Amino acid sequence: MIRKCLAYFFVCVLLFTACNNSNKKTEEKLDTTQREAIDQPEEVQQISEVITRFVRAYISQDNEKINALIHPEEGIAIIYRPGAADTFSLLDTFDFKKPVPEYYAYPPLQNDQVLTFEKLPEYDCGTMKWDKVGFFCDTTSNSQTQLLQTILKFEEEFEPTKHDETNKKRIQELENGSYRVILAQDEESLIFHVKKFGNSWYVTLLDRAYGGCDA
Repeated sequence: MIRKCLAYFFVCVLLFTACNNSNKKTEEKLDTTQREAIDQPEEVQQISEVITRFVRAYISQDNEKINALIHPEEGIAIIYRPGAADTFSLLDTFDFKKPVPEYYAYPPLQNDQVLTFEKLPEYDCGTMKWDKVGFFCDTTSNSQTQLLQTILKFEEEFEPTKHDETNKKRIQELENGSYRVILAQDEESLIFHVKKFGNSWYVTLLDRAYGGCDA
């Protein structure tokens, strides 16, 4: 009888451990997404065009040209850091005269770098410098951390009703399968994401938080 009880106990422990590990794997998958690698000449040309058009429009601070590159239904997300933690806003349109956040104006930007497709640079808050400067986009199929969804999960721990289901779906549409672009410079830099919807490419996210080491 004792042996049967012990055997039953060990089976329960094994089942609990297996379920727990499965849940952890599921949670890890929620933070990442697999995307298609871009390696065909036509695809490279398309993504290059939307990236360079956005940077040119940003440099000239042309709202009309910027908004032509924003999805008419999904809009654009802007990540920023008002304090110690990142947050974001979802916008239908972009306006240089109405920065997000409002106290952080969109600064003048210049660029003489040529777009290259390779590993993205990283910013070191110790040296306050990029590990490499240039104009980069990573188009590999590597899993990417979901910035918006990570922020959303963190905020929901403290304010569960902050984001409704419509916004959650919108966040997924803007972020899943997107490609990150970094124009890393010694002065002002520009970080954004692009994604293909159907046959058209759009800018889906502007990251104004990464590289901010003040908090």
